[in-house]
Amino acid sequence: MHILFRVWKGLAKLSFLNVVLASIGIIILGTVLGYVLEPETFGSLFDSFWWTMTTLTTVGYGDFYPSSVAGRWLGIFLFLFGIGIIGALIGKLVEIGATFQRLKREGRLVYRGEGHYVYIGWSPKTKKAIDEVLNYEPKAEIVLIDQLVEEPYVHDQVHFVSGDASDEAVLLQANVLKARRVAIFADARITETLLADGKSLLIASAVEALSSEYQVDLHTVVEVCEERNISKFKHVRVDDFILTNDSVSLLMAKATLQPGTTAIFRQLLSKQSGGNIQALKPKVEWQNVRQANTALLESGVTLIAVNDRLDVATMLDLPLQETDMLYVVCHDDVFERLS
Repeated sequence: MHILFRVWKGLAKLSFLNVVLASIGIIILGTVLGYVLEPETFGSLFDSFWWTMTTLTTVGYGDFYPSSVAGRWLGIFLFLFGIGIIGALIGKLVEIGATFQRLKREGRLVYRGEGHYVYIGWSPKTKKAIDEVLNYEPKAEIVLIDQLVEEPYVHDQVHFVSGDASDEAVLLQANVLKARRVAIFADARITETLLADGKSLLIASAVEALSSEYQVDLHTVVEVCEERNISKFKHVRVDDFILTNDSVSLLMAKATLQPGTTAIFRQLLSKQSGGNIQALKPKVEWQNVRQANTALLESGVTLIAVNDRLDVATMLDLPLQETDMLYVVCHDDVFERLS
């Protein structure tokens, strides 16, 4: 018994590959010897394999069992050594699963997917943005980067990467080069706005450096605390800037001057409140904004902007180019039919 204990203890110390090889070896040995020693009991190799597996896993259905002395010695051997090997294999598999979950929780795994969104910086604003994206696009994959010890948002489609986002190795761990968008949130833990924007600038510079090095066009959105700091980003290609406090201040002013208008903004910003803002390329038959506006209205779609201009009514005769982008408000099913 002491010898068996030492054998099982030694199995626990083997590497996963060695345990797999030992498991395969004991299964093959039991299958071949069972068929050779008792061909009248095990009519085929598969019957012998079935008996070997039920023995090693301690299931023991009893539909097959050896009757000769040699066959029973084989069964004893499988009882004493085979069960220990299979048990070690199951233990290794459980250990690997637990290790994977721990590394995922700690944000130490490399994300291999493509077409995902990368969100940098965790805060209540980030959570709200992730919730909105998943509500709008239920199958979206999101990679969250922050210097936290554990994932702050538990979701099958949200993958956490722990580290400094200004480190290119961390960005590559999030597979940023294959991302659809990169959103950089201002660090809510930094109270000094200049320092917060400085950190965002450093991260945006790291993203731009990777973009230039690998010649990949990355669409980057940055939250900026102070509008005067936007000029500091001029050497970094940033596609969109979101001002931290301006949106709240302006909405508060609108609600003060024109009560009820905030409900309209909520509909535009959130799918949960109504129609969605969609981006649409002009169709070939739309020669100008007027034709596009008329066709869209007939389809139940409201045109609200052409590129970055909201004054649609004053530009109806403006010719449309292939590079123009039309922003419309409609429900998802209408937009799908239109597309």
